[in-house]
Amino acid sequence: MSYDGDFTFDMRPQAGILNVFSRLSYKPQYAIGEFVDNSTQSHLLHKTELIDSEDYYRLRIDIEYDPGAMTLTVTDNAYGMERDRFLDAIKLDAKNSDQMNSRNEFGMGLKTAASWFGSVWSVTSTQLGSTRQFKATVDIPYLHESGESNINIRVTNVPPYTHGTVVKIEKLTKKLAGRSIGKIKDMLGSMYRRDLANGDVEIMFNGQPITFEQFPILRFRDQQWKKPLDFEFDFGPEKHHVTGFVAIMDPGSFIKAGFALFRRGRVVLGGADANYKPREIFGNANSEISLKLFGELDLDDFPINQAKDGFVWEDGLEDAFIEALKMQIADFRKIADMTKKARMQESQLATPASNRVEAQVTDTITRLNNGLNKARDDVEEAQPEEVCANDTGESAESRYVQNYRKMQREESKVPDELLSDVRTYPIKVSSTQTKTIEVRWSIESGEKWIGVTYPTDDSVAVTINLNHPFFKPYSREEDFQVVLEKLVIAFVASEEQAKLNSTQAGMIISSAIRSNMNRILYAMAVNGNG
Repeated sequence: MSYDGDFTFDMRPQAGILNVFSRLSYKPQYAIGEFVDNSTQSHLLHKTELIDSEDYYRLRIDIEYDPGAMTLTVTDNAYGMERDRFLDAIKLDAKNSDQMNSRNEFGMGLKTAASWFGSVWSVTSTQLGSTRQFKATVDIPYLHESGESNINIRVTNVPPYTHGTVVKIEKLTKKLAGRSIGKIKDMLGSMYRRDLANGDVEIMFNGQPITFEQFPILRFRDQQWKKPLDFEFDFGPEKHHVTGFVAIMDPGSFIKAGFALFRRGRVVLGGADANYKPREIFGNANSEISLKLFGELDLDDFPINQAKDGFVWEDGLEDAFIEALKMQIADFRKIADMTKKARMQESQLATPASNRVEAQVTDTITRLNNGLNKARDDVEEAQPEEVCANDTGESAESRYVQNYRKMQREESKVPDELLSDVRTYPIKVSSTQTKTIEVRWSIESGEKWIGVTYPTDDSVAVTINLNHPFFKPYSREEDFQVVLEKLVIAFVASEEQAKLNSTQAGMIISSAIRSNMNRILYAMAVNGNG
């Protein structure tokens, strides 16, 4: 058989079996994935030679679907194939040693996928450094009717820098509609996300790049909720090794959540609304865990089916895998099961956040106390105004005292789990008296924005409601929490100063609190801001 010209090749067993492939339970994205597997595997095996052969080499795979002409063409600029490898690619029962531990391990993907998509297909390929291009055309109806198993191989001379492969499928028997094309693109992006992320592989579909967007990771309890996984478990006489990562998504997405299961660098199970979500781990379909938990898991030594869209693990291997995985990610399941509201409440009331605010406010209060005496000397003391009586003869002072005592009896009733740690600030309310102001955050409903009680004569307990509708749009921001805490301290200190100048019955003039607060806030700005 000549190596220099066209020749015939026997595809035995008889090519009529190709008709059977059209009835396989392929999905379009996995059938196209067979061609991409071949391209990316060729690229991975010969990446060094390809990079050395040209400047700025990058694997490019172009997928062109023409519904009018009923053709699907997949073109790559990978290493390509010489004669023996080319014949293996089209022969029905052949594969070579390079395929044993590769993405195209079965040696059947090109033939089955091409025959599933259409009744006529061709392969054209040139290996890097070769001057020969090989082309084979497989006409399934003709071969079936004629009983032939021989096909013609056309050999053409090409420049030695030419390399790559083209698979063209004509007379398509599977039509791709608009919505299915979008799903195919999304699934291909998911399947080959790692190749795309490396930056040296580009996949195009009808001129548009295939992309994959990484998911946002939850930051909570001062950490990012993503961790690597690397564990083994026994099943029968064998050990099975799992690597990858688990993470929690924020914001969550039912479509994106779940595990993508990889084998040899590409997704076998996973993709938009198709991720692996065993009930033993994710619970119900609408659970918090099913909304937020996700990850990528490499199962390289797990058996896979012929279509490479699932694992062969119905013998109990899947159950053993789920049990082992569940133990590895127990802490992540617990956090993923928390609602957004619960996380927000914990974040706002947690000790680290409380400590950060306390440190900033304490620094301000310390310098404020040092400057208050000087500021106090520059302000005139307000004098109580005359107390008037109403038509009933009851004095305004008497009414005020009754209301004041009633308010003093009111105490904030907030569950302990909705309260932060106590932060304590000593603040001078006069040249001779210091009050201890104890501040806590709370998460409450209702109209109250601060609650004030008096545990002792020298202390004031203040509860700030971060969930108040007026502050809620901003109260998740720590900088705002610091400002709010300073404002509340100034307000409470102003009340205490006003009470020092009140009447014997506790009457305070209307402008006293405002005047005191103006002075304290000014002193905070001048003396308290470093």
